Amino acid sequence: MIQQPDIIDELKIKDLRTVDFSVDGVGTIYFYEDRVFRGINQKYKEQVLEMFEGGLIGELMTNELIVDSWVAEVKIEGYELVIEHKNIPYWNYSYEWSFNMLKDAANTILEINKIANKYDFELFDVHSHNVVFDMGVPKYIDLGGFFRKDEANGKLWTGYLSFYNSFYMPLYLYSKGFSDLPQSIQLFHGYYNEKDFFKLRYGYFNLFSFGTLNLIYKINYNGRHLATARYHRVVERFGNHKFSKYILAFKKNFQSRYSLKKAYKLLGQIKESKFESYWQNYHDNLDPDSDERFQRITAIIKNELSDAESLVELASNQGKFAKYVLESTQVNKVIATDYDKNAVDDIYTSNRKSKEILPMVYDFVRLNGRINDRHIQTRISADIVMALAVTHHLLLSQDVSLGHIFKMLESHAKKYIIVEFMPLGLYDGNLEKTPPVPDYYTLEWFRSAFSDHFEYILDEEVKINRHLFVGKLKN
Repeated sequence: MIQQPDIIDELKIKDLRTVDFSVDGVGTIYFYEDRVFRGINQKYKEQVLEMFEGGLIGELMTNELIVDSWVAEVKIEGYELVIEHKNIPYWNYSYEWSFNMLKDAANTILEINKIANKYDFELFDVHSHNVVFDMGVPKYIDLGGFFRKDEANGKLWTGYLSFYNSFYMPLYLYSKGFSDLPQSIQLFHGYYNEKDFFKLRYGYFNLFSFGTLNLIYKINYNGRHLATARYHRVVERFGNHKFSKYILAFKKNFQSRYSLKKAYKLLGQIKESKFESYWQNYHDNLDPDSDERFQRITAIIKNELSDAESLVELASNQGKFAKYVLESTQVNKVIATDYDKNAVDDIYTSNRKSKEILPMVYDFVRLNGRINDRHIQTRISADIVMALAVTHHLLLSQDVSLGHIFKMLESHAKKYIIVEFMPLGLYDGNLEKTPPVPDYYTLEWFRSAFSDHFEYILDEEVKINRHLFVGKLKN
């Protein structure tokens, strides 16, 4: 049983925040303080109540497939029915997921539709931005994504094409060794369209002339969209057409090809991601339990930062030390980030279903995002922000300024900063062949800049070419 928060008097629309962009006909999302409400439009009140009272939403929550939701006693002007949702603490988007995160999110969609069918509903709005990871658990968030099933559609799943484009297409590209296209598809609608994918997946059609290839694609495209359209929409569109009986017969004959069973089969064919990345094996042999450097940092977190309960690690690689901090200190929530998608995938596969660790693909000095999405600094913050063994690469190889690095660390921190300086620069273990560093690149330079940005707590050498700085946000 979900414990409902205190009852509030009726809320006025003018006092509530809402999302910048929404096309949900079922209701509107509103935010009040740290609570999330959905005002249900009168037309869909009966359907939403049936979903709750008939057991659908309860079963989905029991299986951790949908964000916890309940009929609220809170009143919002203009609505007879208000649903309250659990507030997901660290919001994330699909372009911040690794391969297996995306694949598990896809399976979540299929499992939801399977359960919905038991209650004579189906899930049709299945784009990836309707799923969010609640730490290590992917959950669907959109009550407006359900339709009552129509018997005339037979075995057709009307969300099939949306699933194909949002999930199968990027997963297929990962499986063929593409590293950036899957993320770009999530970031930019139409960046990689259905025709490009058709030409890749069915490469043998490229042997035909340009005109013939276009004709084949158009036949395939129109046939798929006709077959997957809701039956009553086809009747409305073509019911008076002189060839209506042939059009409807075509739909009936081919719509069963686009079923939930077929979607499961497609997903099952995607076994693994096959692209290589530079840092994916960097922490293969890391053992924080036997490393004096990591032991010292852990002791500082426990003793010097004892009031900290959450941690964001930037450039976490496989997240081994982040997980060790979680297991060995008072910290109880960790967001482990890296720009290397394969490294993040290791974090995820090692912590599936975790309630304490959220993995994210994130380049903290070069931000990505869609124009209507919340900036990551407003979504991801913690008591401690930690960035180990990364500043030398940013400063010496990528010409990122120290001021920008500190600004980004500060933007994610609630209390403390832990960061390392590498006095020997790009030292790789061989003192005789250590590349030279610029004249300005000194411990004193780093310490002075650190103290300008943060309230200094301590700094010390924890290993050769690893000088640790710990600070606190300035008031």
